[in-house]
Amino acid sequence: MRKIFVLLVAAVVTLGLSAPQAFGQPPAPAAPAAPKVTISGLVDFVTSLYHNISTGNITQGGDNGWYSRERGVFTVTGEVGAVKGVVAFELDFVNGKTANVGTAGPGSGASFDVETDEKGQVETKWLYLEAPITGANSLLPFLPMRTTGRFGAQPARGHDYKPGILLSGDFPGASFETMWAPNLTSTLTYVQVDEALDRVINPGGTEDYAIVASVAFDVFKGLTIKPTYSFARYYNGANGDGNHGLYGRGGLATTTAREVTRHTIGGDVRWTTGPFTLAPTFFYQMGERDAVIAAGQSVDINAWIFDVVAGFRTGPLNVEVRGSVTSGNKANECPQASGGCTGGDDINYYEQVSAGTTGFWSGWAELEASGVDYNMTLNPASAMRLGGSPSYDKYGRMIVGAAVDYAVTPALTFFLLTNVQWTMEKVDTDGTLSANGITPSAAASGDDKYLGNEWDLGFNYRFAPNVVFTMVGAYLFAGDARGVNGASPDDVYRITARMRVTW
Repeated sequence: MRKIFVLLVAAVVTLGLSAPQAFGQPPAPAAPAAPKVTISGLVDFVTSLYHNISTGNITQGGDNGWYSRERGVFTVTGEVGAVKGVVAFELDFVNGKTANVGTAGPGSGASFDVETDEKGQVETKWLYLEAPITGANSLLPFLPMRTTGRFGAQPARGHDYKPGILLSGDFPGASFETMWAPNLTSTLTYVQVDEALDRVINPGGTEDYAIVASVAFDVFKGLTIKPTYSFARYYNGANGDGNHGLYGRGGLATTTAREVTRHTIGGDVRWTTGPFTLAPTFFYQMGERDAVIAAGQSVDINAWIFDVVAGFRTGPLNVEVRGSVTSGNKANECPQASGGCTGGDDINYYEQVSAGTTGFWSGWAELEASGVDYNMTLNPASAMRLGGSPSYDKYGRMIVGAAVDYAVTPALTFFLLTNVQWTMEKVDTDGTLSANGITPSAAASGDDKYLGNEWDLGFNYRFAPNVVFTMVGAYLFAGDARGVNGASPDDVYRITARMRVTW
């Protein structure tokens, strides 16, 4: 017995002495991941010959020109394990010193003179942090689903299958992408439109923001449904450059809206089977906007948009058709007094949180949306430009289009685009044009719906790795609904060549 006791004590002592090394000591930490830095980007050289497009008022004419410019976008990504820091810079310059101070050319920050030395023209496009929030090796590892968070100035993603319908382009704020299952993901985005700070250092500042939530569910291979909800609130109008989801329309500036509360609900379906694709989108918008008519008075928001794309691909041939319809207001319907409108009418035009610069119908309309020369687009008011707004000012819009491309070789592809546009309600072509749309005339009566027919023909030639040369000719047969100030519109055309290198 005594011998057994001694042996047991010896065993316990041995185990106790070895426990810190064998059992109690946590595993040695893994060696830290080596930091990695990559630089990607693009450089464009673009030249365009144009007629009747630069001023946006196509009843004036006289704006005939030929110019060239460059764009450079440089993205620096620093990675340490699963964490990333991203900064992107953009530079836009016209070649040759422009005559008027501040008139550098469409979408450009400055112009190069003979010495080409320009200071302070670098734009910060993105500056954000990306990190795992839940899942293994994350901030909250006890939650099993995988969530990636992005914080700062970043590209919008996870909500729009088609650019410009709800939230596209870039924004400041935070986003969270979560994978709940292999066929189920969600995206939650907070958009900081304006920042109030506090009353002392920023008197009159407003807290304008939007929240967008989407869930993408793969029902089976080839079929995905994505319901989406958005809430946006603006106080005293929103400041910015026209891409903030609250546009001046009907001659009314955004600052005439003391408070806007807007809900948008709907979503996308994307179906692919064999060579066929079908992608319908529908959103309904509701809410309330204060109107400067009487104290405490407000008007309701009731608007909708339907957009559908159908496509067929066989071998080198790809054919797509698209249609889009959004509701609008009549010429004599205004939320508050403007021109010949007395005010007090509901808002029936659809607005996004952000369309990006010219995102809506991008790739489907060379002259009014983001095309080969993405800087020069028709119409001065964001609310009238197809790329910036589904609705033509407050009048709504109906548009049908077709796109055909044919790859002659893997390096050479020809494409043809066309679209025809109308407004949902007749435009007051006697109204006065400004950056806030068309102020109704004294009669405030609608005159015409037809906006015109655009044709684009061009090709892409990838003659070297990462290098593509594109050339396109675009012509708009302007419809009478584009008339303003009682004047008739003139046709628009542009011929553009672009060389792009990416890495």
